[in-house]
Amino acid sequence: MTEFSGVLRRAKLPSMLRASGAAAAGRIAILAAGLGSSLLLPLALPPDKVGLYFIAQILTSGFAILAMMGLTFTAPALVSAAAAQGDFGRARDVIMRIQAIVGVCGLTIACAFWLADRWVPLGENAAAWRGVLAIVALQIPCAGLGAVQVELLRAVHAIRSSAFLMAFPSTVVAIFVAFALTTRFQPNLDQVLLCSLAGYAISAGVGAFCISSSCRHWSQPANEPIGAVAIVQRTLPNLATTLVLFGLSQVDMILLTLFSSLQEIAQYGIALRISTVLIMPLSIANSAFAPSAVHLWTLDDRTGLQKALRLLVSVATLLTFLMYAGLATLGYTLVHLWNPHYENSLWIALILGAGQLGHVLGGASGILLMVLGDEKSAFRLTLLTGVATVALCFLGILVGGPFWLASAAAICNVLQVYLFAKRVKDRFQLDATIRALWPTEPVRHSTT
Repeated sequence: MTEFSGVLRRAKLPSMLRASGAAAAGRIAILAAGLGSSLLLPLALPPDKVGLYFIAQILTSGFAILAMMGLTFTAPALVSAAAAQGDFGRARDVIMRIQAIVGVCGLTIACAFWLADRWVPLGENAAAWRGVLAIVALQIPCAGLGAVQVELLRAVHAIRSSAFLMAFPSTVVAIFVAFALTTRFQPNLDQVLLCSLAGYAISAGVGAFCISSSCRHWSQPANEPIGAVAIVQRTLPNLATTLVLFGLSQVDMILLTLFSSLQEIAQYGIALRISTVLIMPLSIANSAFAPSAVHLWTLDDRTGLQKALRLLVSVATLLTFLMYAGLATLGYTLVHLWNPHYENSLWIALILGAGQLGHVLGGASGILLMVLGDEKSAFRLTLLTGVATVALCFLGILVGGPFWLASAAAICNVLQVYLFAKRVKDRFQLDATIRALWPTEPVRHSTT
């Protein structure tokens, strides 16, 4: 009984402040590492090789999601439920079997990649593609394991351990490229991708070690055993969901890969990384705000919740506007000091950044739908705007190339948050947008 009580204490929830702080720090680290590697790569590689690098990352992410079998959603539910019931043996078995499932699926997909050059026409860049596909094949199981381990660590409340795992790949690439530039060593694409592979492998290795350390006291047998087949059956619906959401989130890069040159892919990829930084204030604020929103809603403190929403959207909008203004005023000079061949990246980043600024004006609308119990509406609206994004982006890339593609993506980004905000207003009688700073009517106390 004493041992069980000790295990239960070790499994208790961390404070919301500590969890939010660790999540925010991890998100900043991942964004900083990704942006750093993206800005250094064009100084070391020609544009076509940078384009191949971005394609390799898309392939790795997409097939890693396939290897994960939707377990990023299923794993926290299974592990947390078992731990909450005191069945730590079942929780341990679920963790081990989930990692085994992802590893087997990842290795199976990797074997298919090894054989891909035999049945996929690779065109004039066949030699370069063979090297890329071989390294991507090795990255897939490592990337899948690392991403699932992040969710497993969160499920056992090892928040700090999970926060920085996915920063390793970009960090290793950034360090290698910075070293090469400092020493005037000329790297090639394969060497850069091998560094990315090393980062994914480190992530998976560190994740496995952290999970082992977190579960080392869970030695009792499972009260209700669960097999790998039952886990797979449980997670298959989530696999379809994750594949759809990945396709919708990467539609612009996928269309560029199909219809544009490698140089345009490189320029757009750099712009996308830059514009992602603009959403960082809102992302960090949302991660810290979610627990408070649930708390205030549960207490029926609508006035306090509306006040918190106004503070969040005002601070996030101010910070994003300042970053966007800085990019607009200093961007041209900085690009020409950095690499004049990527001037188009600045204009694309400004287009995408305008969409991000419009998204920030919608505040915490999306997170409110998800944490206050309207997840189905959030998913339906995401699919609706996703279909619109695919249609408009397809039209944009065919008619006007990367610039029109970026414009379509930006418009749909704003459209999504507008629909989220309208649903929040109709469902919860709350205004999460920037318009809440100028209220025109009192907040109504209704839960319908």
